[in-house]
Amino acid sequence: MIESISMQGVASFQNPTPVYLNTNKKVVLFYGHNGTGKSTIARYLQDTTHSNYFNCSYVLPNDQDYQILVYNTDFVEKNFSQDSFEGVFTLGETNITAEQAISAAEEEIVKLEGQRTQKQTLKKQHEDKKIAQIKAIKNKCFEIKKEHDKKDLDHCLIGFKGSATAFYDELLTTDLIEKPEYTFESLATESKELNNKSAVPKSMIPNVVLNLESSESNTILNEVIVGSSESYLAELVKKLQNSIWVDKGRIYLDDAEGKCPFCQQALDKDLIENINNLFDISYERKKDELKTLKNGYEQSIEILNEALSATHYTALNDTKFDLAKEKLLGALQANLTKLGQKLADPSIKVSLEYTSDLVQNLNDIINDKNASKRAFNAKLSRKKDSLAAIKKKFWSLVRIKYDEAIKAHDTLIESIKTDIEKVKGEEEVLTVAIQAQNDVIAENRKLITNIETSVISINNQIESIGLEGFEIKQKPGESNHYYLCRGASSSGHDVYKSLSEGEKTLITYLYFLELCQGSVNSDSSTPKNKKIIVVDDPISSLSHNYIYEIGALTHKRLIKGYQYAQVILLTHSLYYLHEIIKYLPKGKDNAGNDKFDNKCNLFRVLKNKNSNILPMEKGDIKNDYQSYWQIIKDAQNGTTNNIVLPNIMRNILEYYFSFVHKTEALKAALDELEETDAEFSPFFRFINRESHSDSVNITDLGEIDSDRFIAKFKDVFIKTDFEEHYNKMML
Repeated sequence: MIESISMQGVASFQNPTPVYLNTNKKVVLFYGHNGTGKSTIARYLQDTTHSNYFNCSYVLPNDQDYQILVYNTDFVEKNFSQDSFEGVFTLGETNITAEQAISAAEEEIVKLEGQRTQKQTLKKQHEDKKIAQIKAIKNKCFEIKKEHDKKDLDHCLIGFKGSATAFYDELLTTDLIEKPEYTFESLATESKELNNKSAVPKSMIPNVVLNLESSESNTILNEVIVGSSESYLAELVKKLQNSIWVDKGRIYLDDAEGKCPFCQQALDKDLIENINNLFDISYERKKDELKTLKNGYEQSIEILNEALSATHYTALNDTKFDLAKEKLLGALQANLTKLGQKLADPSIKVSLEYTSDLVQNLNDIINDKNASKRAFNAKLSRKKDSLAAIKKKFWSLVRIKYDEAIKAHDTLIESIKTDIEKVKGEEEVLTVAIQAQNDVIAENRKLITNIETSVISINNQIESIGLEGFEIKQKPGESNHYYLCRGASSSGHDVYKSLSEGEKTLITYLYFLELCQGSVNSDSSTPKNKKIIVVDDPISSLSHNYIYEIGALTHKRLIKGYQYAQVILLTHSLYYLHEIIKYLPKGKDNAGNDKFDNKCNLFRVLKNKNSNILPMEKGDIKNDYQSYWQIIKDAQNGTTNNIVLPNIMRNILEYYFSFVHKTEALKAALDELEETDAEFSPFFRFINRESHSDSVNITDLGEIDSDRFIAKFKDVFIKTDFEEHYNKMML
């Protein structure tokens, strides 16, 4: 049976209008005024493949095969436009063996279909699980989008931001690599640099230049520099190993006035001469060489410090560089200290640390930095390609991140697919078995079906509802066609055209009911529980006397016993609607639920600019008078077209004031309102004339403002002292 219907893009159904049917309820009622769109629904179900209904859809459970039979004006025109129409094959002559075979086959089909339904349900559960698992893995992988969306790696997500499916599909096409040398962080940094609007090629960092190898390896550093041996004091000073003390004391001799600057004893010229002779020109030259060596070394350190304070070094912000620099400067300072010691005491030996390797370490770091800068400059010069390469690396990292989850998902999906294929195989076996039983039914039905039985049935129904003088007969020479006769001598030509609209509807509806029981094909095997019956306003042109007959026939032949898969009735008539509901179950079941609600889906079809379909409660169904008031409320809420307001208001006023015998009071109130409010005088004149045929009243109404019209409508009840009734009906 139909689980849902969605109307869109046809007639007055311009917006999507979905309707969900409770498939446990086999009766569906659609109530709505003429022109709201009921017939459009019926026509769609009659021909769902027509191009007019391209945007419409309906859903059947588990894709089962159902036959949809629709009674409407199109059905009547198609079947009764000629002087004969197709016969309906129904069960006729008794054949016990064939009937038993059909009965057994139908019972077996019910059992097999029950089993197949279970398999279909199980298959759907597996398919739903598969869909859920696929959705889960897609959403899981899509989570990484939040980490990088609108950040430095945002460009890698372009084209895949809006769809978890597209994101996952791209991920599956990405090659899996092992141990990449890059990370999300390094790619983000690179992207940030390249995408910086002020990005320019990076300048190279100059190498540190410091050539102190000759100074640090100078042989004078290992040379013991002492005074001359020409003085008789040489042996004494050498023995004392204190020549540097003597050398430093010499500076005081000139100011000592012939006395020892330390003991103040008189010094002879010979002693002073021998003291000075200890430190000859050679000694002084060595000291000068040491001074020059130390000063040059110190100057080189100062130049280095000044160079290292340049921006291209200080901006490196590199720990390795800072440590290498400190190590170099520390070694240089230690060497300088040793040079100072040597200069202070030339007799000692010192050994300096060679700094060339330390300088090279510093330059190695600078060279690495320059290599990175050159690489960046190369990438910046071909920015588009560089960003594309980053994007490829990004997706490879995402693929690695979710590899285990994807493998686990694939394993699970394969298991689910195996389960689905297994159930599909079992379902196909059951489908073959059902078809075999349908073949049994078709073969045996040929033995006992005929159209004579349906002729008798239709004629009995014609007689039972009081249509005298008509009958259906088999057409001579065409055993599978009928023709309609008026009297025993009628040939059937043009009889249908001579019928009144009410008679046509009755006879065609009886034919349709018989068609629901059987088929125009003698070997049809569609059981009733696979037929969906749709009836669109079978009493649209009938008198009220026939409404009850049609209602009773509808209940007896279509609804009673709930033998059909689904019965969908569409009507504009409250009388017919009440008649159908009258036959449906009343009261509560053992569980306290309303029996009517358990059996019937009830909907209301409305139309303002576009049609809409809304669920409806049984308590919402009123009589015609109440229905008129409902239209007033619908117009107030904007759910129906305002053009119907004048007619509906006039019907209410005529009905109510006639009922309470206040017709004169109504006329007086209308006359007074017309005199005091010229804007609405055409409207009140329309009501006061009590005419449905005067077109002048309609053309001079102008644009209908529901709020103002309803306000004046209320004024009528206020002026006639019936405001309480108005308020009650508008609740």
